[in-house]
This record gives sequence, structure tokens and C-alpha cells, in this order.
Amino acid sequence: MGGIAILSASLAMAQSMNVVSAYNYMNDGELLKAKGQIDPAITHEKTSLEAKTWYYRGQINERIYFYNEEDKAKFDSLREQALVDGIESYKKALDLGSKRIDINDVRGRYQQMGGYAYQEGVNAYNEKNFGKAADFFKMCYDVKQYEKVTDSAAIFNAGIAYLNDKQFENAREALKKAIEVGYNVETSYVNIANSYDQEGNKEMYTQTLADARKALPNSQALVTAEINIYLEAKQYDKALENLNIAIANDPENKTLFFARGNILDNMQTSLAAEGKKAEAKDAGVKALADYNKALEIDPTYFDAAYSIGAMIFNDGAAMINDANALTDDKAYKAAKAAAEQRLKEALPYLEKAHELKPEDVSTMTSLKDLYARTNQMDKYQEMNEKLKN
Repeated sequence: MGGIAILSASLAMAQSMNVVSAYNYMNDGELLKAKGQIDPAITHEKTSLEAKTWYYRGQINERIYFYNEEDKAKFDSLREQALVDGIESYKKALDLGSKRIDINDVRGRYQQMGGYAYQEGVNAYNEKNFGKAADFFKMCYDVKQYEKVTDSAAIFNAGIAYLNDKQFENAREALKKAIEVGYNVETSYVNIANSYDQEGNKEMYTQTLADARKALPNSQALVTAEINIYLEAKQYDKALENLNIAIANDPENKTLFFARGNILDNMQTSLAAEGKKAEAKDAGVKALADYNKALEIDPTYFDAAYSIGAMIFNDGAAMINDANALTDDKAYKAAKAAAEQRLKEALPYLEKAHELKPEDVSTMTSLKDLYARTNQMDKYQEMNEKLKN
């Protein structure tokens, strides 16, 4: 037993000497030798419990991280790990505490290195190494938290990086902290929802958006995300409610007007099939108004031009069918003339659509049919040739 005790005491003394040697090597600029002496000391039962051991280790790694350019070949591969080890060491020194070291100096060095962790996170993110980026951003956040300071950008960026790395649970945890401190709340909610969507958890995706909308009732991004859910589920009434909010928030957004017009357009078709003519007509009038507004905002908007032309064309075709069902010759001629006039009203929109997308087959097919119905045979032949080619 006595021999073991002597051996243990000798090892402890040896490690204490290693700590002193590490300090001396550091001051002499022999950083690799200093690192070789200090690293074993942090695992020994005695020296690992001394704040001085960790303080010296922090300084050694700090100097490696801030190497001079002439030492690049020697230290460059160690640099990132030196930052991690330096931050860990200063934190451990602070936790242990000691009157034998300058605690204020430790705190200052700890915070300084935490700031550099943020920059390393940016570098890693730009290199698309998202897992490493997230860890560095989170490291920066944790360092600042030690002084009860919240680095909201760091925790938000950690969440985004975790999401890109498909670490969904970590992403949600980080982004919820960003929400708690009021940082990029809208984007944080959207990305939390997206994390569930990427996991295939539609229930939590929908629930998250619903919770977010309660917190941010006028958020455009959240409104738009909910619109897509309602459209997918064919819950058109709810989609329209959200579109009304979205348009009120962004009255010059052509896409929102087109989306609302498209829903109303589809509702018109469904209502007509159900025999609800008055409701169908009302939906059609509103759809055309929205399509026209979208085209007014952007006169080069192909989808809007085509949709207006198609709606008017279909309306005229339905009027011809109604006319053909009439037995009174005078009434038939009047109805047919009105139908043909309605068909002609579709022409400028479909021709505009063709001008915007000359190769679009649907537009050319509609124009070919329309030219035939309005007895414009030269244009009919021209469109027919284009379709052949």
C-alpha cells in the first residue's frame, strides 16, 4: 500500500510539474511543447481540478489560434480545435474558480474567443459545412450566456444551420430561443414549421403554423404558408380568408391576386356543376377581377393573360351551347350573336398570352379554335401551321 501511495504522489507531482513546464514553454513561444505538457494534466485527478491548469491550457490554445503568419504551416491544421479547446478551458477555469489566477482576465479571454466562434460559424456556413457552423454559432451563444447576455443572431443562425444539416430537434430548440428573445420571429416560426414538413410530420407542421399565426396574425410568410396547406387540402374558403389578409398586407403582389383568382375560377366551375348558377356567376366575376388586377400590376404576366382569355372563351362557348338549345329563331340569333361577341372579347388576352409565350401549345390550341369560331380563317390557318411545327 505504501508503494502505491508514493507512486500516486509522484504522478501528481509530475503532472504539477507538467503544468509549470507548459506555462514556461508557452512564454518561450514553444506552443506545441506547451500543448504536449498541458493536455495530460487536464485528465489527472489532481491537476484537472485546479483552475490554473485550465487557465494555462486556455492561453496556450488561444495563442495557437492567433498564430503569426510565419507559423501557418505549423498551426493552421490545429486552429479550429484550438478555439474549441480554448473556450472549453476558460469555461472550466471559471467554473472551478481560484484566487491564484486572474478571474477577470479569464472572463475577458473567454468572451473574446466566444466572439471568434461566431466568425468560424460564418466561415463554415459559407463552406456549406452546416453541422460545424451550427456548433460554432451555438458555442458563441453559450459563451455570451455565461455573462447573461443573449446573442440572438448566434442562436438564430445556429437554428438555420442545424436545419440545413437536418438536425431538426436541435434546429427547433435554437429557433424557439430566438423567438423567446424576439429575434427574426416570423422567419423562426416558418423554419420550425419547415423542419416538421421535412420530417413528413404534417400534423405538427400545420399546428406550428396555426400557433405562429396567433402570435403574428398579419405575417405574410405565415399567411402564404397556410394558403398552401388549405389549397392542398382543397379547403378553399380558408385559403380565400388567408389570401384576403395577404392581399391587404401586400396590395401590389400579382401572385396573390392570381392565386385568389384561380381559387374563385375553380369554385365557379364546381358551383356551375352543382347547378348553382348565381353563385357560379358571382365567383366568375370576382375571378376575372383578380386576374385583371394581376395583369394590371404586371402586363407581361402570362398566366394572368391566358387565364382571362380562357375564362372568357369558356363563357362564350357556354353561351353558344345555351343558344343552340333555343327553339325560337329570333332568340337563337340574338343569343348566338351575344355568344360570338363574348368569344371575340377573349381574343386580345389569348393573343397577348401567345405573344408572351409563343411556344405554349395550350394558348395556340385555344386561339386556333377561337379563330375558327369567329370565322377568321387566315389566322386559323396560321395557328394551325404553328401547331404542326
